[in-house]
Amino acid sequence: MKKLLCLLILAAMLLTGCGAQVQTPTTEPAESEALLTGSTEDTTPTETTEESLATEATLAPDITNALTVHFMDVGQGDGFLLECDGEFAIIDGSYPEYGEKIVNYMHEQGVQSVKLMVATHPHGDHIGGLPSVLEAFPVENVWAGPINYYNDFVNTFLDGVQSQKLTVEYPEPGDTFTLGSATITVLGPVKSQYEDTNDLSLVLMVQYGDTRFLFTGDMEQIGENDMLDYWGEDFDFSADVLKVGHHGSYSSTHYRLLRAVMPTYAVISCGANNDYGHPHRDPLSRLQDAEVIIYQTNKMYNIVCISDGENIEFYWENKYAKPWMPKTK
Repeated sequence: MKKLLCLLILAAMLLTGCGAQVQTPTTEPAESEALLTGSTEDTTPTETTEESLATEATLAPDITNALTVHFMDVGQGDGFLLECDGEFAIIDGSYPEYGEKIVNYMHEQGVQSVKLMVATHPHGDHIGGLPSVLEAFPVENVWAGPINYYNDFVNTFLDGVQSQKLTVEYPEPGDTFTLGSATITVLGPVKSQYEDTNDLSLVLMVQYGDTRFLFTGDMEQIGENDMLDYWGEDFDFSADVLKVGHHGSYSSTHYRLLRAVMPTYAVISCGANNDYGHPHRDPLSRLQDAEVIIYQTNKMYNIVCISDGENIEFYWENKYAKPWMPKTK
């Protein structure tokens, strides 16, 4: 993997009427303690609002021949929009109350249809908003991790799938999907039953050119280890960007997985001042030990990542925030 370039967008949101500016971030890292405690030095509001789901024009340039990954600021949940060669995929959709905001964001990105929808696992903070997407856009394919129980979140999601006369597919490790010039490969889960539903999360490797993104859902240490054992030591888990498991919980993203992935960048999707205290100190410490550059939606709001197949650029909404970066030697 090549050493990639991060860019910080210093722009007010489109609703403020300010123009977008881009500059290279400082190489001096933010203070570790500020990251670990969740405190920030800015005075901007920390709650996710409808306005914080800003347009692409605010965040990043419109680039053709690229893979664009939107890490949407959807509170204490996951929601990711992928675009490649005019085709779109969505991975998870946070809670139901974020459904309309996600739909509006997708409209602003020019989405007319969804080639692939992924529900990594049946928790409400991952599938709750997907029925709103199913109501707003035609969807061609739906993937889901194993569903081991049924509740209102699950039933509403399945009803939405049925309303489009679709069938949920439950992919197996090694299955692939083509999104434009990008390839999505299923790496986990490698078992169909776990005591903890989080370990049933679909784990996806997205490759575009020489760049790779690993999405881990909420998979925890047991599932991580089983997945690594299943593929063996010779399998290439390396990825440039790691979507940190379980919103930065201590139960995910352990050293063994990090040693296999060796990411340059990590993105944590969690809500500002959330009740769980995410991200926790332990995974942040592990990421810092591995000298991974860390982005957080609870501080940076919407984060957009663009790969041209060789280089990766990051843009984000909160002009007062910056990623944690390892100290230069």
